[in-house]
Amino acid sequence: MENYRGFYKILGAFIFVGALLIVNEANAQLLLPDPSVDYEYGYGPIASINNEWILAGNFMGYGNPANLSDSGFHSTFNMVMKNGSAPHMHQISNATLSDVKMEGNNTIMQGAVTVTMKDGPILNVPTTWTIYNNNSIAISMDPAKVNNHFGNTPIYGLELDPDKEMRTMEAMMEDTKFMDKWIPLMMQNLMKGSELNGKNMSMVQMANDSMRNDSIELIGNTSGNSN
Repeated sequence: MENYRGFYKILGAFIFVGALLIVNEANAQLLLPDPSVDYEYGYGPIASINNEWILAGNFMGYGNPANLSDSGFHSTFNMVMKNGSAPHMHQISNATLSDVKMEGNNTIMQGAVTVTMKDGPILNVPTTWTIYNNNSIAISMDPAKVNNHFGNTPIYGLELDPDKEMRTMEAMMEDTKFMDKWIPLMMQNLMKGSELNGKNMSMVQMANDSMRNDSIELIGNTSGNSN
């Protein structure tokens, strides 16, 4: 167990270093949040089934309870028909919050977002986010504004945090027969990408190139395959 935990810590640090290199190469400035502000944040997977369509992806959000304009939400997710046809991608971004209220243990936030669609982005889509007991989230976008593309029911997801993720990982690691095979396979695949044009690449270079390629593919899918 300790060996596996150490492995994932090293892998996480490796990916983080690669991300920082990409930021530096782009001459971007990494702005840390104001430590005096008690930000609230959340992230996790989302999923939905709408008739013949399956939707799955991830979301991230943050908010400053004292200043709603200092908030943001982003989700990238894929849609595909149950038979595997017509795969495409959507993004939710440019979120603005107009109201936040509590109902018991649930947090209800209202605002607007931009949603990418086949014919171009749709701006100012009225949206409601409901967080239930800090464990689940429901994302409800105005169906009429997005041509009922996501159905009439919310997109549901899980609210994660580092402690929840560690508990999940530790539960997976208890299956030692699986992990003893899985970790060498993952390392083998990583090392397959360590040679480029007959020359060895450093681990940081691997992360840099891998993450850059993923970003290019995401941009291409968003602009060309949205439905």
